[in-house]
Amino acid sequence: MSPAPVLVVGAGPVGLTAACQLARLGVAVRVVEELAEPTTESRAVGVHARSLEMLASLGVLPRLEARGRRIGALAMVDGASGRTRARMDLTGIAVATRHPYVLDVAQPDTEAVLAERAAELGIVVERGVALTGLHQDADGVDVTLRTGEGDQTARVAWVVGADGGHSTVRHLVGTRLEGGFHGQHFAMADLDADSPFPRDTISMFTHPDGMGIFFPLPGSRARIMFLVDAPGPDAGDPTLEQIQALADVRMGGQITVRNPRWMTYFEVHHAQVAQYRHGRVVLAGDAAHVHSPAAAQGMNTGIQDAANLAWKLALVVGGRADEGLIDSYDGERHPVGAAVVRNTTVLTDVGTGSGVQAAVRDAMLFLAGHLAALRDQGARQLSEVAVNYRDSALSVDRGGHHHGTVRAGEHAPDPAGVTPAIEDLLARPGFLVLASTATAGPLEEVLGDLGAVIRVVGEGAGEGRVVDPEGAIARTYGIGTDGFALVRPDGYLALVSDSADPAILRDYLVDVLGITEPARV
Repeated sequence: MSPAPVLVVGAGPVGLTAACQLARLGVAVRVVEELAEPTTESRAVGVHARSLEMLASLGVLPRLEARGRRIGALAMVDGASGRTRARMDLTGIAVATRHPYVLDVAQPDTEAVLAERAAELGIVVERGVALTGLHQDADGVDVTLRTGEGDQTARVAWVVGADGGHSTVRHLVGTRLEGGFHGQHFAMADLDADSPFPRDTISMFTHPDGMGIFFPLPGSRARIMFLVDAPGPDAGDPTLEQIQALADVRMGGQITVRNPRWMTYFEVHHAQVAQYRHGRVVLAGDAAHVHSPAAAQGMNTGIQDAANLAWKLALVVGGRADEGLIDSYDGERHPVGAAVVRNTTVLTDVGTGSGVQAAVRDAMLFLAGHLAALRDQGARQLSEVAVNYRDSALSVDRGGHHHGTVRAGEHAPDPAGVTPAIEDLLARPGFLVLASTATAGPLEEVLGDLGAVIRVVGEGAGEGRVVDPEGAIARTYGIGTDGFALVRPDGYLALVSDSADPAILRDYLVDVLGITEPARV
């Protein structure tokens, strides 16, 4: 096999997302996975709005939706009584996304859909292949791979480590996770469950003995999880009877479990590597950060790591930008990972509080359940549409900022009534420039083959146009009729300008992204 520019280690959701994004941007990718067969363990189940948008750009969302269940709310439930203390309606984020819900889908289904898309993009996942060594220099990385036929060596330009919490890539580059290593233990089960709780709602149960979480899946299937004391060394996997006993105590005695598919104990730490980039090796997902499964943030954070990294790596591998661009991956995603580690730790501790701590928690839940602004803010945080890179060197605002409009570095909103949706436009590889018809031409000359300039029109659908009859894009983005917005391939605003001067776009591409050959104006 001829060497590929990028080696992705790990064929879970994070590695497959990275590989698919790279491939659709024209980068040759090699994917290796130590497991001989795809996993049957449904560890991650909740896919949030921001990840759904990114998966939509890959063309896999309809297939994923067909395997999952839409969840419209998150409820905090008193585990002793079964009484709901607060309910967070996710429809409050509809102003920012076309997906005001969580999609609960078993991880093997997510991986199967992404693997199918990878195959469509010409990617062959090499299973039963383990990375055992790497050595890098200024021009590339020499890797050693253990296969069924013995060891082989290959030279690649970059390595993406997406090989999970026990990452070999992380070990080989000489870094480690840093953080809280007291560890938290969970009992987890994938089974059928009978429950009076709404099946369009993820229910999080608070209890002094430890939190519990109920994730409804299609049909009567569910993921159920409990924070538990460390099991003994000879404990084995939990039994159905033990899971039922935990549910009886911590879920108000209202859930009956049956037909187990998979049950296990697992331990999580709350930790992160000090940096995501190590020369020509970059870490993503659980290889870079691990934390509690509370609020189902782990897989989503990893998918978004992959989307952030892929477009930057594609520009570098394609010779269009200097490799210093990859440093912005760490600069943008490391703070996000740190916040996820911090917030999920707090959420897990809150779910286990007793005494005064429980009283304070319950008062806060009461307020959250009765104040719409708090509910909507919580929904935005959970869905991850609130994640932003406003402080990134890649985020540039030109001109005055108006109240109520988005800023560079924020998630590009997808206003209702606009067709096609912004996420549909992002299905085309590269950047998007949103501009009026009158100003689009010179911007097209500057952007060239780095993406597409989309004309914002009031009527008259057509190729290269977005129909916005109510002027929502001009109003929401703050660009009026004379400006433009540059949207990155991962769906974040790179540049917002109230002037359509093409020199502004060219200066951004050259001075900020380090693009080597943009068109001159």
